Amino acid sequence: GMGCMRLSTERERDDESGIGVLHAAFDGGITLLDTADAYCLDDSDVGHNERLISHALSTWSGDRSRIVIATKGGLTRPHGEWVPDGRARHLRAACEASLGALGVERIQLYQLHAPDAGTPLSTSVRALAALKDEGLVERIGLCNVNVGQIEEARRITEISAVQVELSLWQDTNVLNGVVWYCMTHGIRLLAYRPLGGSRHHKRMLSDPVLAEVAARHVATPAQIAVS
Repeated sequence: GMGCMRLSTERERDDESGIGVLHAAFDGGITLLDTADAYCLDDSDVGHNERLISHALSTWSGDRSRIVIATKGGLTRPHGEWVPDGRARHLRAACEASLGALGVERIQLYQLHAPDAGTPLSTSVRALAALKDEGLVERIGLCNVNVGQIEEARRITEISAVQVELSLWQDTNVLNGVVWYCMTHGIRLLAYRPLGGSRHHKRMLSDPVLAEVAARHVATPAQIAVS
């Protein structure tokens, strides 16, 4: 899998280069793309990442049927900030816009990007369940949630995936039980920032333990970090 956020949220982004990265990912065997309507510069640019992916797929000569696209709704980008909006009407509008941006009739995995403190989680989850019942969404996922929130959502509808931050340098979701809960209940776990993000890039490359293990296995430190 590959997270696509940085192809759209960087000020120096270049769409032609972004499409080249996506084509290289497809050619290299990537089968899951993680995107969101909020992967953009601000609220005038919503859906940029989804449109980029759609264009990359339409101009790629390989088998498009093997590529699964997971997108998200529930965050807005006023003035470039990240503001949750879990209201049912917003999620419906966001889902419909994502369908158009991606050029598909049904989203394979639609995730609540983040719980909204101003909206009951049950309201947001019921909105996603309604989208699934109508055939606009195939599967439902949650992002940035704790075990209690996952359990609350599962009392309303089936949750197929949970996405949280997880890496060698971020083990909060191991310690709080989210990882174990997903493993024991058959919920697909998606880890974002699996290499620790830009803050830990140099640390990963210079870590002596990672370097030693990588040398023993003829691998790179990054390969060891995600294995």
